[in-house]
Amino acid sequence: MKLSPITAAVLSVLAVGSVHAEFSLTKLEEVVVSANKVEQPLSKVAGSISAIDGETIEKQGATELYDVLSHEPGISVTGGAGRPQNITIRGMTGNRIAIIQDGVAASDGYGANDINDKVGRNTFALDNIKSIEVVKGAGSTIHGSGAIGGVVVVTTKSPADYLQGRDFYIDASGSYTGISNQYKSSSTLAVRNGNGESLVTISYWQGEETRNFNQDLYNRDIEGFSASLAHDHMVNDSLLLSAKFNAYKDENIRKEGIASIQRDDKWESKEFFEQEQHQTLSASLGVQLDTLSFWADHVDAKLYWRDSQSDTQTNRLLTKEHAFFDTLEFRRERRDESFSDQLIGLSVDLEKAARVHNIEHQFIYGAVLNTNRYERPRHVDTKDSNGETYENIIPFAPAKAYGLGVYLQDRFSLNQWTFSAGLRFDLNNLTPQSEQPIAGFAVSEIQTSEWSPSASVAYQWTPSFNSYLSYNHGYRAPTYDKAYGAADHSFVPLTPFFIAPNMNLQAETSDSFELGSKYDNGQSQAYVAVFYSLFDNFMDTKDVGFDSDRGAWIKQYQNINGVETYGVEFTFAHQLNQQWSTTFKAGYVDGKDDQDEYVRTITPWEGNGQLNYQQQDWDAYARWNWASSMDRAPACSDDIGRKAQCAQTSAWSTVDLGVSYQVMRDLDVSLNIMNLFDREYVRYQDVAGVSQSQTLYSTEPGRYFTATAKYVF
Repeated sequence: MKLSPITAAVLSVLAVGSVHAEFSLTKLEEVVVSANKVEQPLSKVAGSISAIDGETIEKQGATELYDVLSHEPGISVTGGAGRPQNITIRGMTGNRIAIIQDGVAASDGYGANDINDKVGRNTFALDNIKSIEVVKGAGSTIHGSGAIGGVVVVTTKSPADYLQGRDFYIDASGSYTGISNQYKSSSTLAVRNGNGESLVTISYWQGEETRNFNQDLYNRDIEGFSASLAHDHMVNDSLLLSAKFNAYKDENIRKEGIASIQRDDKWESKEFFEQEQHQTLSASLGVQLDTLSFWADHVDAKLYWRDSQSDTQTNRLLTKEHAFFDTLEFRRERRDESFSDQLIGLSVDLEKAARVHNIEHQFIYGAVLNTNRYERPRHVDTKDSNGETYENIIPFAPAKAYGLGVYLQDRFSLNQWTFSAGLRFDLNNLTPQSEQPIAGFAVSEIQTSEWSPSASVAYQWTPSFNSYLSYNHGYRAPTYDKAYGAADHSFVPLTPFFIAPNMNLQAETSDSFELGSKYDNGQSQAYVAVFYSLFDNFMDTKDVGFDSDRGAWIKQYQNINGVETYGVEFTFAHQLNQQWSTTFKAGYVDGKDDQDEYVRTITPWEGNGQLNYQQQDWDAYARWNWASSMDRAPACSDDIGRKAQCAQTSAWSTVDLGVSYQVMRDLDVSLNIMNLFDREYVRYQDVAGVSQSQTLYSTEPGRYFTATAKYVF
């Protein structure tokens, strides 16, 4: 029956680049859960999906999103341990990528102009992961508002995944990664009692900020904790009740830093202390029902709650020379910045197989109702010879968002043809908690709605080879920070500005097209896809005037048209014999906006080739990573506001090695060496959209290793 969570492990080296998967020369079948929420072999999905299973994550010592997704074409991750991390899919990044963990949307990030440089999307630990699936391109037909550029679906393990027919399971594991000098320990306990199965996973880690090549970044100490609790109760053969709770907390402390910009003069930093805390709590209650009724064969309903909080406290002692006397002036500045994103929702998904006019149809349909609450207060306490001032800053009006979505999708086959069509309707409402003006600007309710269609057609030329054409619509309702934002930057030297609210924002939309072919005969696999996406009503800042009272330019988020991205991706995998296999992946993304400027988050040609070896108790791999030079960069502003060329990067290549060994039946160890030849290089994704002068510390780490050990009692 279908009551346990759908299996999402991808066994193919094509999908995961795994060094430990079991291979067969006659059959190499892979199973994924795609955006249409229907189990399909990866080779039959009419679209591009990358999938990484939990065992691969564990054996390669991955601790950050960067470690997991950095080897997939069309996908990249910026940031690292101690820094905001954001996923880029085919040229779209930040909050234009939907991240779904066990059916619950992850928190938004935030920062300047959608780059999320303050808080990223890394709001969950990588322990207890069953699979991470990345749907490349729009996915609003199923996932609604926010899935305009791509979808990342994170599935955690259930008690049954550990017990596998047993009544008791317990393990302990430890890992180390040199990229951030991080030590991590975790343990999992699973128990079956009658018709119930329970699971507890706890992890703790300590480390430092992800280093660069010269290890000359500010020192940042990291400490974190995560816990997962799950319980599944089988009421009868058709009904399963489930409950889940997740907790994640990451704390960073930095004792080095520069002075903040002051309104009266340039000050220097004498003492610096910064503490960041990022915490996410989530809980859900679920019901899964198998029923052979006229309206559904399977029902999956979930009530969920998530609370994400980010707090940053900064304490600076600033100094400068007195204007008239040979003495120093001192100023103490304390900043307290918070960000809150709370979510409550209810979702229902249904599946039904039906025969209509002698054709078998597979229907999925459902509805979701949710509400979010957003708030980002700031407090600044300044004390100097002039006395003490206390300032409350509200960068945007606190807001609530309400969403309602209903969808239907049908998939059916006719001879060698397979067709799929879907449609979703979303209604979104954004409401300020108070209708009081913010910074002198009126704010009001904003309501948007959108129909999001999708369609695909595939033709099976042979049992091993098919071609497909797919279309998907993306949608992103106006967001609180862009509609209600009122950020004062009039103190910025040379280019002072103020961001004003905009009550006339419309929803962003995208139309994604993909043409591809897939070949899989069980021993060889070859996938190729070309894609094109057009984004309308793209929300970006525009100059709208000058405020003489503030002495600053007025900027506002407005809708622009004509942003487009396009590119190509291909993957090849071949099983040489029972022990040896190889994979090769590559991709390229290009795109421009309506001003004929390159999109900031496009990528050069990049990819990797991997040789795998497996024999009984041990396996190994060697991987060659590479990227071409990148000169397709947009225009930037330099340190004094002048227009300049954004940073460009040179071609680079690195080599990674890894080995895993099963010492005994219950003990596994793994060792990986990254950047074996200690190459110094810069990834374009890490400097995209900044001037060359701001890239001095943006190199990738040199040679480092990861080690993991896991014992099952």
